[in-house]
Amino acid sequence: MKFVLPLTLAAFCLLGCSEAPQESIPTYQVKASDFSIQVSGFGEVEAAQSQKILSPGRQPMTLAWLKDENSYVEKGEVIARFDAERIQRDSREEEFELLKLEQDILKSIAQQREQKQEVSSDQTYVGHEFEFVDRFAIDDLRIYSQLEIIDTLANRDFLEAKDGFLDWKEHSIDEEHDSQMAVLDIRKSGVDAKYQMLKSALSSLEVVSPYAGLLVYEKDRRGEKPSVGQTIFPGRAIAQIPNLENMQAKIYVQANDAIDLEIGQTVDIQLDAYPDREFTGKLTNVSGFPRTIERGNPVTYFELTASLDQQDKSIMQPGRKLSATIFVKAPSETIVVPIQTLHHQNGNTYVYLKDGDHFVRQEVSSGRKNLYVVEITQGLSQGDVIALSQPEANKVRQG
Repeated sequence: MKFVLPLTLAAFCLLGCSEAPQESIPTYQVKASDFSIQVSGFGEVEAAQSQKILSPGRQPMTLAWLKDENSYVEKGEVIARFDAERIQRDSREEEFELLKLEQDILKSIAQQREQKQEVSSDQTYVGHEFEFVDRFAIDDLRIYSQLEIIDTLANRDFLEAKDGFLDWKEHSIDEEHDSQMAVLDIRKSGVDAKYQMLKSALSSLEVVSPYAGLLVYEKDRRGEKPSVGQTIFPGRAIAQIPNLENMQAKIYVQANDAIDLEIGQTVDIQLDAYPDREFTGKLTNVSGFPRTIERGNPVTYFELTASLDQQDKSIMQPGRKLSATIFVKAPSETIVVPIQTLHHQNGNTYVYLKDGDHFVRQEVSSGRKNLYVVEITQGLSQGDVIALSQPEANKVRQG
């Protein structure tokens, strides 16, 4: 009897050594589960309708003063002033250029008058010479020699040629003057237009509110609001007076997370300042392509707009930060598998289906997916066991 215990222990050891090694390939048993697609985003509250206030003038100007944002303004109240120093300097330069051009015009007119007077004097002299030649020209060989008569005729030909040249010179002076004046007029017109633009800018250094209401400054495409010292280009919207009766949500969703977003999908919204309050809404707009929303940050986002089913002016103020959940697909029971179980080759999608001690390739058709699982529409049934990772080659049997 003293050997019974050692023999029993030995039997257990032999049984343990004879067991097959544990399966090294992780598996997943297919079953029907509730499947939904939800996308998270962030953003802020904004007015659905607002009156924008544009930067005046026709050239870039520097902001010198801004009224506090989110303050109430009356109609006609000044909300921004631009720096006049640069505009005044440019205006003086253009005014000086106008004076120089006017002097050039007067100089051209004086030169034309002087040149035409010289031509007129020469024409008067030639006229007197013609009278003298006509008065004393005699072609009678009995009185003058043939050489003297030829000399008189040559003198008349010379005077006729000179008279023709003076007519051409007078016409040429007029053409040259007209060309110079055309160039000067074009230059003067350009400088005068710029000067008038600067004068208009000087008279538009103050921006006034066209309506009474809450003042909200407008962000540019980089997400930056106007600030003192910033250069503002003409026509840019620098502020808006929102309609607080109708607010909406502007939501940003990271491009990698944007799955099947469509207009009309339900949105749950929670204000960061009031985490205990929840609002619902629907998507009314989805941007066609993603973009960056922060300077220096390469991450891109889709911009969405959602209407709100409930309005509360006491807490829904423009610029209030929010978190949002978009319900792309409502929960429904369907067969889903982890995304990493799917494999792709030559346009086909397949999984490794467990068959005894081995795995075989099983082609499947997939549907919609979220960040973790994918819907299987054909190829698998409940209770099937598939590999969570690709099995070793010796564990795969050709189907």
